Amino acid sequence: MTEPIDPDRPLGALVRENPAFARVFEAVGLDFCCGGDQMLRTACTEADLDLDAVREQLDEARRQSENGEDEWDSMTTLIEHVVDTHHQYLREELPALKQLAEKVRSVHAEEHPELADIEREVLELAEEMHQHTTDEEQDVFPVIEKLDSGDKLTGEERARLDEALADLESDHEATAEHLERIAELSDGYAVPDDACPSYESLLERLETLEQDTHMHVHKENNVLFPQVESQLAGQV
Repeated sequence: MTEPIDPDRPLGALVRENPAFARVFEAVGLDFCCGGDQMLRTACTEADLDLDAVREQLDEARRQSENGEDEWDSMTTLIEHVVDTHHQYLREELPALKQLAEKVRSVHAEEHPELADIEREVLELAEEMHQHTTDEEQDVFPVIEKLDSGDKLTGEERARLDEALADLESDHEATAEHLERIAELSDGYAVPDDACPSYESLLERLETLEQDTHMHVHKENNVLFPQVESQLAGQV
């Protein structure tokens, strides 16, 4: 018999143990990435959601999932997964989204003035995410991989890593704000009646970007970074 969903577990921990839960939290609007430390019970109360109904959805997602947990052998393996899956997706998708947002705005802005704001948010988001992923790959991930290998970090490396983790989590919060703003401006990615195929494609791809970013941030904030902090504590 499976254990009931504990309402006093953090959202991030629940998704870490069963990634299928992410779909439920996305559907009901609970933030499991940047808000991953919040308890399920508290999150439901603050969002005015029926806790029992959400737990039923989580139970159903668990029954349907074939494998309840994504596991990585090491921090290095998780880093490789993040780079190959999420960073590569961003490298390919963000330049195309910038062009598409400009194209749709140029054609439809008269009827949909919010498209100018959406384009601005996309441009700012793309620039910030490019810098963020570059900093991770060039400055942060190599130090984490050294830590993962068992090598002792220098004092300078420890200080740089401590500062970097705080900065990266702050970046994640800024990214979440851009995505929330885009969702608000587009009325939850609702496709207008007069939308052309490009307009519809833009909204679909922006929604996919939001969903991918939620999982990306979850894997760093709630899986990788806590492991780094634990390893650092063990090297004192």
